[in-house]
Amino acid sequence: MRQKPAVRGEDRLPEIHGLFLLAKEQGTTAQTERKNAERQKFCRLHAGQTPSVPVESKALYVRTKQATTTSELLRWGAARLRGHPEPVREARRALALACGADGLLPERLSPFEAGRFRRLVEARARGLPWPALEGSTAFLDFEVLVPPGVFVPRPETEELAELALRVWRELPGRPRALDWGTGTGVLALALAKARPEAEVWALDVSARAVAAARRNAQRLGLRLRVLRSPSFARVSEKFHLIVANPPYVPTPQIPALPKDVRACDPRRALDGGPDGLRWIRELLERGPEFLFPGGFLLMEIGHGQGGAVLDLAGRVGAWAEARILRDLSGKPRFFWGRRC
Repeated sequence: MRQKPAVRGEDRLPEIHGLFLLAKEQGTTAQTERKNAERQKFCRLHAGQTPSVPVESKALYVRTKQATTTSELLRWGAARLRGHPEPVREARRALALACGADGLLPERLSPFEAGRFRRLVEARARGLPWPALEGSTAFLDFEVLVPPGVFVPRPETEELAELALRVWRELPGRPRALDWGTGTGVLALALAKARPEAEVWALDVSARAVAAARRNAQRLGLRLRVLRSPSFARVSEKFHLIVANPPYVPTPQIPALPKDVRACDPRRALDGGPDGLRWIRELLERGPEFLFPGGFLLMEIGHGQGGAVLDLAGRVGAWAEARILRDLSGKPRFFWGRRC
């Protein structure tokens, strides 16, 4: 029998993910079938791996021989999620996902749907975020698929995108932009959507992230040039704008991150080295090589890093302007730099 290749720790998939659950959906409508086919393609992208399922979760598929009422499941789900601020709403969301309902919930669920609902609730109770469970998330005015092992976009990154768009829209001619560490591709997609005539590049060291960015661009009908590259290693062009959400969590602080972050996001998308500045330093020092004179670098930074980032930018000597901008909550969150 042919054995599957061993999976490295950084490439292991989460225990549960909406893409795998919904790929099994037994839909009858053309729309459902299209959704299933799309999710199945994503499953095949990820080395043919399937998520590991705890023994107790496997039993959920055979525990109930008859269809289960929605009200019974909702009561169970709300009780299981009582640690969340809105347990009933959380349970209803899981139920809608389990049965593929876009509006009114059915009165009863099949044994398969009931088992899937229980798995979703258990995963949510363990702290997995909804984008990972649903396999997708909204970003600005579009939606992207979020496959297993790829960083889940956060609201702060939407703010970074809005800052970048202000700069991007003012650039003359047909500008060129680079999204460094693209993940699902959200920053690059936002730029490409705003100016379809421009040239937008996206790079990531992760094969899964590269596949996700390409697939999301295809779904949205947007043109991206996506590279698998460790930092700038495979980049030879210059750009008018570089945007980045680099790993910036100090290595010693990784174990203290929220459970949902540690459960879903790949470590290399979080780990910024001993001081959290490894990749920020890389962007500040090497970024000017890949920017046209007067070009811009915008990136997200971590809590309390503003002063150190400005000091680094000053020592580089290639930045005509360097600022730290605050997010909507008033926290220093973004670096804004213009090359000499």
